[in-house]
Amino acid sequence: MVDMSAPGTGRDMLRKAQTFLVAAICVGLAWRQLRFVDTHAVNMMYADQWDFYRPMFLGQGWWQTFDLQHGPHREGVGLLVTRVLANMSGWDSRWDSFAASLLLIGGAALGLRLARCFGIPGHSLLLAAVPLLFLDVHQYESLIGAVNLSHGVMPLALFMAYCLAWFLPRAVRRLMAIGALTFLLIFTGFGLFVGLLTPLVVGTEAVQALRRRDGSGAAIAAAALVITGAGWALFARGYTFEPAVAGYRFPYEHPFEYVVFVGRMLGNFFGAPVLSLIQLAIGLVAAAGLVAICAWNAIRLASNGVARDPRAVVLFCLSGFTLVFCANCAVGRVFTGPYAPLAPRYATLLIPGGLALFLQLGALATRRAFLGLAVAYTVLLIPGTAFLRAEEVVGANWYTDGKRAWRTAYLKTHDEGAADRVAHFSVYPFPIGERLRYLEKRELNLFLPHDSP
Repeated sequence: MVDMSAPGTGRDMLRKAQTFLVAAICVGLAWRQLRFVDTHAVNMMYADQWDFYRPMFLGQGWWQTFDLQHGPHREGVGLLVTRVLANMSGWDSRWDSFAASLLLIGGAALGLRLARCFGIPGHSLLLAAVPLLFLDVHQYESLIGAVNLSHGVMPLALFMAYCLAWFLPRAVRRLMAIGALTFLLIFTGFGLFVGLLTPLVVGTEAVQALRRRDGSGAAIAAAALVITGAGWALFARGYTFEPAVAGYRFPYEHPFEYVVFVGRMLGNFFGAPVLSLIQLAIGLVAAAGLVAICAWNAIRLASNGVARDPRAVVLFCLSGFTLVFCANCAVGRVFTGPYAPLAPRYATLLIPGGLALFLQLGALATRRAFLGLAVAYTVLLIPGTAFLRAEEVVGANWYTDGKRAWRTAYLKTHDEGAADRVAHFSVYPFPIGERLRYLEKRELNLFLPHDSP
């Protein structure tokens, strides 16, 4: 029989209960997301997926797969994984969706580890914020739309590994890991923005090492910069600027709309009502918080030393990445209409910003005022990130029902136009007859003999 009066026994039981509750939240959210994918993912290539698979359609090699440019970025590690899965599955598109979900779950696990590096206790209920952020339901397009591992989920997982690498104790391992991960991020979707941050931080470390007359430290930092530079040099070979939307122009004639765009992006991530003043206000408060975190931690890493303050480096990188990504989206899409900042695929790449806000509050939670803010932030994430809005349910079902209807119609008629008319849905804006015949001849994707739903 447990003696509850024994010193520390009651507290230990409470800690175990809290740890169990956080674990249950993690498992529950992960299971729900996997069930969502199983229910909504369809084995039917859609939209940009027909372009992502181009190296495979053409029989090109692994480097061409890694180096493929789509829009403003290259595909990198994400498309390599997609190719491996395609070879294993007969190009079953559902495998891409499950891979995206597993990468988000893995990213959440790395995020939990990162929170522990920030001193948040393993039994703290605050840790529930991490799975709520990473498994945010508003990113459903990344799971069941034109699934592209390289756009968001793979860069996110690599970025979490990058953040953890800053806590490696030995300079050689730390900076070589940073260099290698930056190289992969530059090539993998919007992870390329990390390639803008690494030179700032590692360059600062190199200067600080020289000031300390630490020649070996400066040389290691220089080597990491060389790896990053090599990544950018290879990235630039054959690169062409593609704004990805018609009518691109910069600067935009209504510059304040850039601010509104960023505010709505972040407000949507936190689940605020669409196109409301509340959504804009929440987003602008979050943006202001990220600017403050980025600036404050830039000062800290400059004054304390990069090697001595990995927390400042990580907070600077997380917040800086999110601000650069938001600015990029605003510049590239502000003229496309009021709903442009609400694209569900953007939510995945806003997770680092949500994590930066949480980690900063968690690091300051030893003070009562900040502890209250950290608790409030975690609690508000529950209604903000854990529930689909009515219009998002419609959007998710639109993808699922449309793909299923088109596939059924095409398998009956073998006529793209007829499938478009019957399904009231199109899987690609231009004719894809040759690619469909390629798939049918090899019994791939929608032509698999024993197809999944």
